[in-house]
Amino acid sequence: MSFFIITSFITATTSVLLGTIVYLQDKKNAINKLFCFFALTVFVWSFSYGVWLLQRNFVDAFFWSRMLNLGATLIPIAYLHWVLVFLKEDNKKINKIILLVGYILTLIFLSFSFSSYYIRDVAQVSFFPYWPQANWLYFSYVVFSYCGILFYGSYLIYKKVRTSTGIYREQFKYVFIGSVIGSIAGASNFPLMLGIDLLPPIGNPLVIAYPAFFAYAIVVYRLMDIKIVLRRSSVYLISLSTILILATPIKYAFDRYFMDVAVWADVAILILAISIFPPIKKYYYRLANKYFFASLYDSGEVIAELSDKLRSTLELNRICEFISSALMNAFHTKALGILIYNEKTKSYIIERDAGFSASRVKKIIKEEQLHKLCAQQNEPIIVEELKRASYKQYKQIIDLLTDLKIETITPLKIEDKIIGIIIAGQKESGDMYNDEDLKVLKVISAQAAIAIENALLYEEIKNFAIKLKKEVEKATAELRVANKKLKKLDAAKSEFISIASHQLRTPLTIIKGYISMMLEGAFGKLSQEELAPLEKVYESNERLIQLVENLLNISRIESGRLQFNFTTMQLEDIADSVTEEMAASAKKKGLRLDYKQPSKLLPMVKIDEEKIRQVIINLIDNAIKYTKQGGITVKLEQTGNNIQFCVSDTGMGISQEDLSNLFKKFSRGKGVSTVHTEGTGLGLYVSKMMIEAHQGKVWCESEGEGRGSRFCFKLGAG
Repeated sequence: MSFFIITSFITATTSVLLGTIVYLQDKKNAINKLFCFFALTVFVWSFSYGVWLLQRNFVDAFFWSRMLNLGATLIPIAYLHWVLVFLKEDNKKINKIILLVGYILTLIFLSFSFSSYYIRDVAQVSFFPYWPQANWLYFSYVVFSYCGILFYGSYLIYKKVRTSTGIYREQFKYVFIGSVIGSIAGASNFPLMLGIDLLPPIGNPLVIAYPAFFAYAIVVYRLMDIKIVLRRSSVYLISLSTILILATPIKYAFDRYFMDVAVWADVAILILAISIFPPIKKYYYRLANKYFFASLYDSGEVIAELSDKLRSTLELNRICEFISSALMNAFHTKALGILIYNEKTKSYIIERDAGFSASRVKKIIKEEQLHKLCAQQNEPIIVEELKRASYKQYKQIIDLLTDLKIETITPLKIEDKIIGIIIAGQKESGDMYNDEDLKVLKVISAQAAIAIENALLYEEIKNFAIKLKKEVEKATAELRVANKKLKKLDAAKSEFISIASHQLRTPLTIIKGYISMMLEGAFGKLSQEELAPLEKVYESNERLIQLVENLLNISRIESGRLQFNFTTMQLEDIADSVTEEMAASAKKKGLRLDYKQPSKLLPMVKIDEEKIRQVIINLIDNAIKYTKQGGITVKLEQTGNNIQFCVSDTGMGISQEDLSNLFKKFSRGKGVSTVHTEGTGLGLYVSKMMIEAHQGKVWCESEGEGRGSRFCFKLGAG
């Protein structure tokens, strides 16, 4: 009987620990809360079971037998409720009815759980002195609640096992196995309770299969998105503990039976411990990598070291080599590739391939689906998690990526422009990429995108210099003189681009990455007093990044190097999207932001979506910045053969003197610095250049200071 007592307490302990861990991962998540409730019902049953078996008198045994059956009564409905919410099946009408009926039956059974209708007595059976004897109502519970409800919940899980793939199938499989074994094991108690005195409840110790299989699904397959991470310090302590456990009995044996050589034995044990510690620690590192989603690297150290290397060169192959080496050493991945996107050919170029088969990877370089998928994402993508209904349109590329054993894709983007992608294969340990890995990829991708674009610009400048030299050699002496001047101007501009992009953008992006990680708690939880100044630093850094981007855009516009990607689309879609994005900024200042949608569908316009979107953001953002009270109105309408966009505000207004200089470079109105100190006078100039590149017109109207203003642009329809 002691065996049953021990296993009951083990099941109770593991169940309550598992439920607590799941709940603490996300206290607001309904799935986590319901699982914790289910785990607690198992705890009540199993703990009461162990206490009941310890009793030596009728009264106490009778009480605890009823307590354990109170817990048992709650288990089926708690399990079914968690399954329905976990599988997102709780909104179906039939499941709502089943759940409601289940709760009603459970409440009925609970109300009689301490009555003789449920458990009428405890009596001696072949194997136990005080075994609970069930009455007719308990028999109803066994049939309708235990068998019916538990079977239905397990059936729903089984359906998911049959229809799911990848990691989700593995999650459902282990949940199903644990549920079935636990249910059948628990049911082995019923025969003795129903008067069938043939066998002891030999299956009862197997109830521990439920927490065991659920825990395995959590540790290995991130069930319920829970990550249990083992750190370096933990591995070190476990390794040391293992050495002590091995050394203690040896030391005891020598002290007890070989006292004459005990001193020499201590020396030998110490030498042995020192010699076997490294391989044991290495073994636990591999174990941690495989089962606890920790690559045991210092993320800050990886990012900092790579940042230093990226600043040291403008050669594309060296940059890709540094990125590849840093990520492969950190993640212990079997393969890693860096692909650069070519705007002209609309395809990817394999710039770095370590471990992949280049001939096979070539299958994805011209996949439009891949580019669309990356364009939609601003964070690293786990391929396995794309195998959901919301990504059905990408099935072809998902299947191809799976076939190539690509596990993560990290877009390299600057603003909304795709520079390239980083593809990573399976880890040597076979485990998935965890949250820490994804955060590292996110920060490194921002640095890598800047470094790669700098290298591409550098290559472009070098190629341009070579071409220019050839042209100059063919020209006349007069043209040579002119070309020398052009070369000086071009060199100055190129130097500006190199300095601005390399020396300003790279450190600003690194600063942004570190502050972002600090705000997210990557380096420890911050107090409110620490968060406030960090948020101000983050905002100031964002303004500096925008200033650098404006300067680069101006340089590209004036040098004729700014590329446009014209597509025909509805301007309403952009206006609606941007207004929605800016609503939070307006609300923060207590302003009204209204978007007056056109009464009918407007003709389509041929535009570069990214450029026009930036213009609209600039105009609405300016209106919010220079308006203290009142509101902003965004309006889109057709005027003749043009589509006209306007932003009206109730802000400080503009004098007639300032109106004439408003769209000039570095020009700001009088008095605006008292309202918004961070302006540079570049936003409207860039907007004007963008609109004129679309053969459009931009202007401003105002009745004077203190009477608001109206900024508009119009583009040709069709």
